Amino acid sequence: MILKAAPDRVLRFLEDNFELFQQFYRVQLEHNLISKTAFERITQDKADVIVKRTLDYKLLLTQSGGFRLNEPVRAFLALLLNEFKPLLPEELAKYRLAFQSLFERIQEYRDGDILILAERLDAFYQELQQFLENVESNTSQLLKNSQHLKANKGEMAYSERVRRARHLIEHYIEPLNRILDVKREDSIANLLNTISAYINVERFAHPHSGIRLRLERLHELLRDAERKILRQSHVVTRELLPLIERLQTESEILSGWLYFLERPFLHEVPDMPARRLFSLTGSNIGVGLELFLQQFEHRPEDIVLHEEETEAVDSQQVYFNRRYYQQALEQALPLPNYFAWCYERMQEHEAVPSRERFLKIGSLLFEESEQYEAAFTGERLRLQVDGVVYDLPVMEVSEREG
Repeated sequence: MILKAAPDRVLRFLEDNFELFQQFYRVQLEHNLISKTAFERITQDKADVIVKRTLDYKLLLTQSGGFRLNEPVRAFLALLLNEFKPLLPEELAKYRLAFQSLFERIQEYRDGDILILAERLDAFYQELQQFLENVESNTSQLLKNSQHLKANKGEMAYSERVRRARHLIEHYIEPLNRILDVKREDSIANLLNTISAYINVERFAHPHSGIRLRLERLHELLRDAERKILRQSHVVTRELLPLIERLQTESEILSGWLYFLERPFLHEVPDMPARRLFSLTGSNIGVGLELFLQQFEHRPEDIVLHEEETEAVDSQQVYFNRRYYQQALEQALPLPNYFAWCYERMQEHEAVPSRERFLKIGSLLFEESEQYEAAFTGERLRLQVDGVVYDLPVMEVSEREG
């Protein structure tokens, strides 16, 4: 179908009906398709001429079972609304294959057809631009999702928040960190550094002036890419990982008290005043206290990164490999002394053992309490970590039957 209106008229139509297209975008973002039922619901109060023009202007395309926004329109709305779906690692990993393939072809055509070489360089430039835009949007959306989990503790069960936090860190944030880590040989950041070194030499050495101009332009983008990737790496290691891990280790007891204090007239007073012989073990009390104090902080949600932040981040000291310890615990069962096992695994696996890491490892038993049986022997165990002495009960742990 030929477009039935001038471009400026289509833009005015989009502006006049922006709320309509905003609803289309959000439905498609959630369901990948605007079903016929959803389309009728959204357009029920709109005149027939408006509904017809959304299709005549090719802003909306008919598909089997419903409709979809035309891809350029969808991308434009995503930019305006700043709402995206987090990209799976497989979606980002495809860029490495594209960069590697284009780089090899650029090397092959170095002394060959000038026109083909120019097209390869232009294609690499466009692919790199798209990758940088996607990474920035992806990191921004993951940060929003993480902050949403933290901010909506009153609307979501603790177990559900932990489940969603683990899903984000295991399937999105940790793979993104690997992609951006220049120290990893298989990362996209490492490959781009290799390509940048080659382009830097070729931009002076290539005999053709037109190719040298393209190489110069690509070299500038690669230098800019290095800075942008480092910024996104900072967001992942300094913002996303600590924020999402805080959700995984927050104290259920403290969360319950906060819930009561926020709504004291809607709930009964927790039965806590009576004195009991009770030991708080395994829960990260420090993180719980930090979570409590955060309600008195006034901090904007936007993350501001400065140009001078160019130091590499040691992600090993930031990211806690929970999956490794969970699998190690399952393989080690039954255990005659749980906290002794936690201490030994920390000393063996952690480059810098600390109280924080010891408490995180110890909390595994309590976060997955439905999977395990624990029995107190009556004996005590004294351990020293970072100058702090812990007087812990000796616990026998086994897998829960049934």
